[in-house]
Amino acid sequence: MYIIAVSALKSTMVLMYTPDMSAPKKEHQEKIADFRNSIADVIERARYFDETTVLTSRGKRVAVLVGMDFYERALEALGEQRELVTPES
Repeated sequence: MYIIAVSALKSTMVLMYTPDMSAPKKEHQEKIADFRNSIADVIERARYFDETTVLTSRGKRVAVLVGMDFYERALEALGEQRELVTPES
């Protein structure tokens, strides 16, 4: 069993992998400046390979890009709901 702690602001969520789940996925790390030049690759890794990319600014981890499946499972596990905000016309 693998345990991964994911920190969000001041709270911590612990995900537990059961034996029937896969091993932990890869995590990439990129500077925001580099991310701007490789956004298509980062989205492809999240979408097709279920790999996360942590974005850094001045060496500090500031954001993460994950696949939609992972995001939806995380919201469900946390019992949270989000409202889609559409751009004003």
